[in-house]
Amino acid sequence: MIGDNPDSDIAGANKTGWNSVLVHTGVFSPGEQTPSHIPTFQARDMEEAVHLALQRVSGQELPLP
Repeated sequence: MIGDNPDSDIAGANKTGWNSVLVHTGVFSPGEQTPSHIPTFQARDMEEAVHLALQRVSGQELPLP
């Protein structure tokens, strides 16, 4: 699950046992708050979040574009 809201996106992923990526755009700002629900990963933007997901699925370390 990729999302920017710890209270809904990350909480839902945690509740179902899914891995999650908290994106630092939109609702969540890492410098201003601590996530209320802990994600598996954090990413600065959607590009990095998708990269992390693909890397995890492939089992390989992929270079960032």
